[in-house]
Amino acid sequence: MRPRVFLFDLGGVVCRFHRERRLERLGTACGLPAHRVEEELYSAGPISAWDRGEGSADAVEGEIRRRLGFAGTSEELRRIWCGAFEPDPEVLAAVDLVRAHPTALFTDNDALLRAGLPDRLPEVDARFDVLAFSCVLGAVKPAERAFAGALGMLGATADEAFFVDDREANVRAARELGLTAVLFEGGAALGRTLERLLTG
Repeated sequence: MRPRVFLFDLGGVVCRFHRERRLERLGTACGLPAHRVEEELYSAGPISAWDRGEGSADAVEGEIRRRLGFAGTSEELRRIWCGAFEPDPEVLAAVDLVRAHPTALFTDNDALLRAGLPDRLPEVDARFDVLAFSCVLGAVKPAERAFAGALGMLGATADEAFFVDDREANVRAARELGLTAVLFEGGAALGRTLERLLTG
C-alpha cells in the first residue's frame, strides 16, 4: 500500500541537533559553565519530564530561570532553545516531495520548543501539517502510545503511514506496528526513497 501520510523525526533527521550549542549559549547567558547547565537540565531529569508533557512552555521557561538563574527575555530564551536545531536543506527538499500529502513532525520534545518553532524555525514549521510532539502526546518513542497519538492527529492508520527516524529502536517499533519505516541515512537517500514510494 502506498503511504497516505508521512511522519518525520526532528532531531537527527529534519534538523541536526547541537546539544552542546544549547548548553554553551545558555551557560553564557547565565554566567555558568556548560557542564553545570547539562547537570541541571539533562542529568537531573527535567528535560525528560518536559518531553513527556510535564510542563507547559511557560512552566519550562520558569524552571529554566529557577535552575539556571536565566534573566533574559522570553524571546531570547526561545532563540537559544530553538537555536540548537539546524535545518537540513536536503531533508527539507525531501519533505517538499510529499507536501501534497498530510505530513507530521513526530518528535520527542518539550513545550518550549513547540511554542518557539513557528518563529525561530519557520522553514521547518511551514512544511508540516501536524506537530506531533511527545509533550502533547504524553509519551515518547518508541512507545505504542506515541505512535497511536501521532497517527490519530493525522487521522490515519498505521498501514497508511510512512515514518523516518535516526534511531533503530524507533524504526523497529514503527514496523512492528505496521508503518512503513526507514532508518535515516541522509537527505539524498531519503529523497530517493520517497520518490520510489510516490511512483511505485
